[in-house]
Amino acid sequence: MKKIPIVALCGFLGSGKTTLLRRWRREEALQDAAVLVHDLSEFGLDVELLSGDDAPPAQGHLQGRVAALHGVHARDQLQSSVANALEGIAQLDPPAPLVLCESTGAAKPWPLIEALTQDDRFSLRHFLVTVDALNLHRDFADGEGLTGKPDSFQDPALRHAAEVLAEQLAFASMIVLTKIDMLSDSVVNTQVRWLQKLQPHAAIGLSAHAGLLLPQLEGVPSPNTAEMKGRAQNLGLMPLTATADEIESLILRDPRPFHPERLHQACQQYLGTGLYRTKGFLWLASRPDQVLLWQQSGSQISLEMTGFWRAEIARNRDGTLTDEEVEILQQQLHRQHPLFGDRHNELTLIGLKADRDRFYAALEDALCTDEEVLAWRNGETFSDPWPTSIRRVV
Repeated sequence: MKKIPIVALCGFLGSGKTTLLRRWRREEALQDAAVLVHDLSEFGLDVELLSGDDAPPAQGHLQGRVAALHGVHARDQLQSSVANALEGIAQLDPPAPLVLCESTGAAKPWPLIEALTQDDRFSLRHFLVTVDALNLHRDFADGEGLTGKPDSFQDPALRHAAEVLAEQLAFASMIVLTKIDMLSDSVVNTQVRWLQKLQPHAAIGLSAHAGLLLPQLEGVPSPNTAEMKGRAQNLGLMPLTATADEIESLILRDPRPFHPERLHQACQQYLGTGLYRTKGFLWLASRPDQVLLWQQSGSQISLEMTGFWRAEIARNRDGTLTDEEVEILQQQLHRQHPLFGDRHNELTLIGLKADRDRFYAALEDALCTDEEVLAWRNGETFSDPWPTSIRRVV
């Protein structure tokens, strides 16, 4: 029987893996593809974004064509959880033409490769590693900082991140340099040269706005898993754990709105180099209607408006809803928070403990107090330093 190809997408935290997969899944040829989401966090934002369902898959299970390998399934139970997911994918009707696997940015590459290649009905077509061009420029000297020189980093958090990324690159059959539109051509060319020195056997693709499509990689040869295993043995990279040491996740959940000014100040003052990634949904007291997707990697922060809270839609301010539609929304909100409705904050923080805990405390302080919530209820205006313009990327 023809084996089902697996395209694995690895890369350090915030390097654009989910953005690429969301773009690829809009292609008609990939509509029936299965998806494995290997996520360090228990929250599982990425699987929610990729599944497109109101009720994303339960942890460790295949639902439809998406499997959520979160938390313990991403670490201690990776081998068995991937085995169960592949078994379910093999039984799909119509058959999956392809399996897309997005790994956590803290992944150890060899345990992931070993898990994905355990079933003879599947074959590893690509092991892609995404690299954020802007972070590579700001934090890793355009790639020179990944070479392992003892004096490369004064900052231990950046040194640790460099070690994780360098290990991922050691197994890449293809390197995807993302966000190249944010740098000059000369800088990107320098980065390509350093990446070629680090991994001379990998092809390198350039991507701006998730513009690199999967069919463009047809000419890239499949990786040899036996060679990968030998590389892992020779380099001493066959760890017992599936994720990088010391990088853990923490989840903040709270229904209260963020005070926009204090949230801005928290980012300016407490966003340490050891906080590698934060992601999730939030709402601001100044924008009670907007569902905001928050994504931070390194010093970069993006806010994406993904829709509107039902609690605000149900108010029917513009009168476009019928009485029946308003009643349906109110029924959906019946078991939600009595004051905030479905509005809530749910953010995953990933990184080293000291910086992670420090930013968590700053986020808690940035939530509105009881007095500020009362001011919000009374319609008072909150100063909002966050951008208001909307950039649409197709």
